[in-house]
Amino acid sequence: MNPSEFSSHLPPMPAMPTLSSKRKSAPKAVSRKRGAPAELPKVVQPRLKPVDAKAIAALTDQLLLGPGDDPKRKSYFDFDDSQDAGMVRGRNVHMILPRNVTLPDYRKRDDGLRQHRTMVTIPPKLRANVAALFGFDDVALAGSEVAMTTAIVVLADYAAAHLKAEKKLLVVGAPHDPLAAERKQARMALRNRGRVKNGKVY
Repeated sequence: MNPSEFSSHLPPMPAMPTLSSKRKSAPKAVSRKRGAPAELPKVVQPRLKPVDAKAIAALTDQLLLGPGDDPKRKSYFDFDDSQDAGMVRGRNVHMILPRNVTLPDYRKRDDGLRQHRTMVTIPPKLRANVAALFGFDDVALAGSEVAMTTAIVVLADYAAAHLKAEKKLLVVGAPHDPLAAERKQARMALRNRGRVKNGKVY
């Protein structure tokens, strides 16, 4: 059936009603006294569960720690270095970090705030070395900041346990810096900018 034949089978369209010459007036805006504050939307606060002080006081110290903090353990994490590095999905991998390997959320008993946390500066060279362990040449592809931090903590735990087990002495030296004076001036200039723009240097 062509379009002309199809349209002949359609019922006639009803006549469109004519528009009245009189237009309905728009609703008047609610007047508000000059200087009166506008009503702000109500913010619904989430309902907080009541704190069971007795239950918190009854918690053992062991429950406030992580599973790897047992004094009988030699390290927090479990390690298996019996295999050689190899190719995984086309990348040369030296370290495998499953998703269930995470850092605990330590909280204080009295106020519930976090503890055992610290601000850590992670040099770009260290980021590149850690990313290379997972077979990435680009640090941006190695994962989130949480994964990077967790990997660094895992490596520190592994190194500490390894040094004690092998009875090795690790002597750490600072890299030679022929631009020490220039770097100091640059840091001072950037700290001053941070203090001026943000009121703080961190």
